[in-house]
Amino acid sequence: MSLAKQLSTLMIAAVLLGLGARVATHSDLPFWGHWEPIKLVAPPISIADDAMAKPDSAFAKSTSAYEVNLAATMVLHMKRNKSNIHFVDAREDTLYKAGHIPGAMNVSFDHIDKDGDKFLALPKDDLIVIYCDGGDCHLSHDLAEFALAQGYGRLAVFTGGWAEWSKETDLIETGSGAK
Repeated sequence: MSLAKQLSTLMIAAVLLGLGARVATHSDLPFWGHWEPIKLVAPPISIADDAMAKPDSAFAKSTSAYEVNLAATMVLHMKRNKSNIHFVDAREDTLYKAGHIPGAMNVSFDHIDKDGDKFLALPKDDLIVIYCDGGDCHLSHDLAEFALAQGYGRLAVFTGGWAEWSKETDLIETGSGAK
């Protein structure tokens, strides 16, 4: 067999193997171009600015995740026990143990195959605030997209993430935290 035939056979086998892996892993990443995170929407009521705003009215069931800033996240954190609000850290376990928002559970999106059941145990009607490192971190967006596909409709992504929270507040928990 000539070198050209060997190379073309190898290229065809690589493409078929890649397509097979894509189908087997149910990947939604595009074949080319840049991956775009899900589009976040602003809550209809600013819970950080309106002291009378309730999480149930500000975060109604939606087909998109809401985008929340630090001020709104802090208000939601204060109301979490009375309003059935859950915080979920989408980062790796080692980063979570080093520091996280108090009361947050760790559901690492990179290990959704083993951590997914923890997330799916959360009530679908409760508000779930998801965060990662903020900035360019896409794990919170990925976890929100996963949750939307599972039928969750009250999701908020804290876009400032752990980077902003740990810089601006002293509310930090370390270790295993919430289960």
